[in-house]
Amino acid sequence: MDFVGFLLWRLLVVGAGPLGSALMSTGTQELLGAFTQFHDVEPPSFGVGFDLAAPYGTAAISFPNGTITTIAKIPTEDGYKEVLQRLSLDSSRHLSPPYQNLGDEWKDAPRQAARRVRKAMGLPASQDVGYLANMLIALRSAVEEHLHITISSAGVTTMNLAALYQEDLRDATEYAKLEYLAFPVRYQILYETSAAYAGYGYGLCADYTKRALCKEEQDDMDSEVVMAVLFTRTVLTVSLSVMKSAYYLYEPDTRHFSDFDLGYDSQTRQQSEQDYWDAVGSRLKEIMVKNPYFKRPAQVLLMGDCIDAGRFRCTLREALSSQMDPMPSIVSRDAEFAAAKGAAELTKRLSWDPYKS
Repeated sequence: MDFVGFLLWRLLVVGAGPLGSALMSTGTQELLGAFTQFHDVEPPSFGVGFDLAAPYGTAAISFPNGTITTIAKIPTEDGYKEVLQRLSLDSSRHLSPPYQNLGDEWKDAPRQAARRVRKAMGLPASQDVGYLANMLIALRSAVEEHLHITISSAGVTTMNLAALYQEDLRDATEYAKLEYLAFPVRYQILYETSAAYAGYGYGLCADYTKRALCKEEQDDMDSEVVMAVLFTRTVLTVSLSVMKSAYYLYEPDTRHFSDFDLGYDSQTRQQSEQDYWDAVGSRLKEIMVKNPYFKRPAQVLLMGDCIDAGRFRCTLREALSSQMDPMPSIVSRDAEFAAAKGAAELTKRLSWDPYKS
């Protein structure tokens, strides 16, 4: 401990006693105030964000001064990608809380009972939850190694998958010894479109610590149509969504998809490289072709570690130009971590949630 730290410690010890403040002179109290202003006595209020992408997970931290630091990209273990691919299928859907009626709750009771038994045995609630939890544990370890402290919570974002439910993310987070954070969002889960929107600096009030003003500012924001595209070695996801602040996302099933057959590594399964990029271009156009009367996007938000690979950007521009004029702006700063950075920023702001009643 250096001299400054020792002096601050002594001042705090004196001030902590029942007569501490009375025993300190005015000058000493002023000195203590100066030290506590410039030397953090309590841990800073920061936010940690995790993005469960495929085939990796990413972590970022947002600090009170506005700095957002990217921490780690963790490759997946065997089985993780397969879990996300299966959860993207409509055929994998099942009943899950919150239920629409008592009948659904009764039908789902055996599955819920099995989850409770596994948790009582110290196991993840399901095998799928186990794979998600292992990724969260790895991301948590990377953040703690960077900060040299133990973290107790983190905001989690993920792809919009048909059969990935809030209970899965909650159980995975808790198995990873982290508090599950629920964001004030439409779909219960913080989807990557919302997280990336925030990660790119959109849809956020200027001063989140002034709750009423923040809510007013965000409520007054104009809605806009955005196209969010994730492109990695294993998956291509595309959505045509409405955003009104980073908290409001409208992304119905008819305007988003996840294609695990068109990740960058899958081009070896095509007859030729040209066939692969033609297939990618067709999928990029498809979401607009199937929604001919829906407003075209003002912005395209790119995510993933393969957006600069091969002919992707050229294929994207060709797909967009075939469906709209003028071209939208394409945002791709630090695309690999965009969603994790947004999750971290929204986590930092959660204590001042402007939508709390």
